[in-house]
Amino acid sequence: MTRAVWVWSTGTAVALFAAWMASSAISSPTHLRSLHSEPASSAPAVVVVTAEGKLFHRAGCTYVHGPARAESGSQAIADGYTPCAHCLPRTTSH
Repeated sequence: MTRAVWVWSTGTAVALFAAWMASSAISSPTHLRSLHSEPASSAPAVVVVTAEGKLFHRAGCTYVHGPARAESGSQAIADGYTPCAHCLPRTTSH
């Protein structure tokens, strides 16, 4: 490798790294988690959950898949379930 090629390669790498650092420093932070993955703070009195699911739903929600059981909303939250984004949409945004 000649000196000119080495200098050009190193200079290009440094310029690309500096541009990447500058662009990442000015970009706004993004939220990677979806809203329905946030812990629930409240729920209806009675909700529907499935053994294999991670969400709680209103009774009659078309997004319930598999055998479902009814339980209290507070118990569903305590068990780690989060609200369905379709039948229990969040009103606040991040």
